[in-house]
Amino acid sequence: MFVLALAEVTFAQRDIAGRWRPLPRNEDGSGMMGDRAGLPLNLEGQWRADSWSPDEFDTAEWVCRPHPWDFSLEGVLSAMEFRPEIERATQKVIAYHGQINQMEQRVSIWMDDRPRPPAHAPHTWSGFSTGTWDGDTLVVTTTHLKESYIRRSGQMRSDRSVIRTRYRRVGDLLQATVITYDPVYLVEPYIRTTMMWQHDPAMPMWPYPCEEATETAVERGHVRHFLTGMNPLPGLNPQLADGFGTPHHARLGGPETMYPEYIARMKTMPRPATAAPRGTTERDSSQPIQQVPGTVR
Repeated sequence: MFVLALAEVTFAQRDIAGRWRPLPRNEDGSGMMGDRAGLPLNLEGQWRADSWSPDEFDTAEWVCRPHPWDFSLEGVLSAMEFRPEIERATQKVIAYHGQINQMEQRVSIWMDDRPRPPAHAPHTWSGFSTGTWDGDTLVVTTTHLKESYIRRSGQMRSDRSVIRTRYRRVGDLLQATVITYDPVYLVEPYIRTTMMWQHDPAMPMWPYPCEEATETAVERGHVRHFLTGMNPLPGLNPQLADGFGTPHHARLGGPETMYPEYIARMKTMPRPATAAPRGTTERDSSQPIQQVPGTVR
């Protein structure tokens, strides 16, 4: 009897199926538009971020642009569900099919050792994912992704990125660690570990409809941008301070800003004296990071 109970508990720790309610978390970064602190961007990644304009969100072709799966995990609307696909003859899990609330993004994690598509195969927002178990941790490797953002103010990863996501279940909790490898825009892998969910079989999965419409003055076919050194985002303004008083040099990012040792260097740097105006950070914008209704504090 004890052996059976132990086997049941062990299996539960190796199963991510079900509905998962996100626990409160903050998105990565200070929330200040243009802040790159903690991102291992190379020069190309910094130049790419320098050219970005907030008007990109109002470009007609991007009105219904979804968050990619790897970014959606960290967002506010990250309630998600995983459904197993089981082979009838062997009762083995062939795949986990996932759906997340934000833009109703879907992902298939193939568990049957199928080969990856060729490099020239189409790239999508969720990419092509395969999974293997490393003890009690499901390790998912994703390729064939479209270019998308790491943070929503111009910090990008390329379509050559490889995402490794580690899902670990502890009782009724699920943690995801996302590691991004990008040979185009990143010097080193970028790791995020703030994502946590609670198992909730009764949680509704609400639809997220989106219809393309021209809502702004950005003409179809035009992409607003800035030349290097001319971007007015507050995070790049050396005179403005974020809510943490982060030195301007640290907000420019780079691999050294990822490590705790960098804090000692930050203490020797001048800090901006002028508080950023209200509305220049995501914490006081129209989409603040909030407690998800119904979660346990």
